[in-house]
Amino acid sequence: MNALFDRYVHAKTNLKEFVDQFDNALRKKIENEISPDFHSFSVTIPCISRSPIEKRFQELYTNAKFREVQQQVMGVLDMDPSLLRRDGVKKTYLVEDEICVEEFTKHVTYYVDFNEEDCDVKCSCGLFQMKGILCRHVLAIFKCNGIKYLPDRYILDRWRKDIKRRYTLIQSTYEGGNQREDTNRYSSLLNICYRMITHAAGSKEHTEDATKKLYAMIDLYHGSQEPSSLT
Repeated sequence: MNALFDRYVHAKTNLKEFVDQFDNALRKKIENEISPDFHSFSVTIPCISRSPIEKRFQELYTNAKFREVQQQVMGVLDMDPSLLRRDGVKKTYLVEDEICVEEFTKHVTYYVDFNEEDCDVKCSCGLFQMKGILCRHVLAIFKCNGIKYLPDRYILDRWRKDIKRRYTLIQSTYEGGNQREDTNRYSSLLNICYRMITHAAGSKEHTEDATKKLYAMIDLYHGSQEPSSLT
C-alpha cells in the first residue's frame, strides 16, 4: 500500500485531488491484480513431476507463485537428505545444498526438523517463513518419508487464485454491476464488525467470547461459494 501511494498519490494536493488520485490508484491496482488472476484461471502451467504435492499447488496457487514452487520442486532432484537423529516421532535431517554468492558457489548444510505424527516441519533455511513457499529441502524430506498430501497450514491463502483480495472489495467510483454488489455486502459486514468490536473490546471476557464466536463463523463459512450466504 505504501508503494501504491508513492507511485500514484502525490503529497501536495487538496482533499478532492487526493480522493481522485487515491481512487485512480486503487482502480489501477485492482486492474493489475485481476489480469494475473484471470491468467491463472485460464492458463494452466504443466507439472514437472508426478508429485501430488506439486499438483495441489498447481490447482490452488496463482501461476506466478506456482512457478516459484516449481523451482523448489526441480531442486529436489539434487537433494540427498541424511538422518542426523531421531527422538520418538521427531526426526532431524541434514541436507547438503549449494547456493550462489555473487560469482561463487558455496556449499551449505541445512537442518530440517520433521514430526511424523502431525507432519510439522521446519528448515533452517527459513524460506517458508520469509516467502511463504516450501523449500526444496522440506520437499525432499516429504519425499523420503512418503508424504503425498500437505496439511492446510502449508497452503497460504494469500497465494491462492480462488480467494478474492480484500482491497478489491473496497468501494471505488468506477465500480458497477456485480462488483458493486460485492463491495456493498463487504461494506455492510465490515460496518457490523466495527460495531461489535467497539463493544467487545471493552472487557477481556467479551473479547475472548467474540474471538471464539468469530473463529466458529470462519469455520462455518470457509469454502462456501454460495452468493446467498453473503446477503
